[in-house]
Amino acid sequence: MESTQQYDFLLDLVTKRRTVRQFKSDPVPDEYVMKIIEVARWAPSGFHTQPWEFVVIRDPNVKAKIVAALDEYGPAIKDPAKNDTPRAGFRDAPVFILALCDWRARVGLPYAPRTIEEAAPLYQSSMANAFMLMHLAAASLGLASQWYTSASRPDAERAIRKIVGIPETLTIYDMMVVGYPAATPGSKIVRDLSDMVHHDACGEQDFRTDEQVEEYARVTKAWCMGEH
Repeated sequence: MESTQQYDFLLDLVTKRRTVRQFKSDPVPDEYVMKIIEVARWAPSGFHTQPWEFVVIRDPNVKAKIVAALDEYGPAIKDPAKNDTPRAGFRDAPVFILALCDWRARVGLPYAPRTIEEAAPLYQSSMANAFMLMHLAAASLGLASQWYTSASRPDAERAIRKIVGIPETLTIYDMMVVGYPAATPGSKIVRDLSDMVHHDACGEQDFRTDEQVEEYARVTKAWCMGEH
């Protein structure tokens, strides 16, 4: 396959990957779940320390406890304009995957950071690498996924930690919700390529003004709220 064809496949996959918030309860094959995590296993990480661990949650009782914790400590965003009532959303998804960061792996870094705070910037990037690949893998298998960031909020994390039995040396990076889509998301808004690429000795005049940033934020916020 020519390299341009590979790029076209990648771009198509990236543009098709969307955050979905309405799932069918149909089961996801174990093979698919392992394929998702297998892709994450090859993600780049700081000094190849691979600080990740993954907890796959299918048990309805465990899922229900996590949902209750998130409803209390990390509720989904609702659009006031829709007069929103809680929707099934991620509750119907058959699989939750917790991505955990094992901070003990920092002993493998060349500068040997003594604290989690010192290693945090590098390991946040490492975990993001793995997590993004997981979402792309899910999309390639015809699955939908949601990046449920509230699972890493301090109160929510403490609750989920007790439910699952996560050791103190690990923290929740985020939770991935996986299943088959029950609804098709709307068209995605993205900035133009020419608006974000700059070359060589560019100056302040080549970047967006405060007013442009604020205006675009209003547009994207309205779009995001509509998707929730």
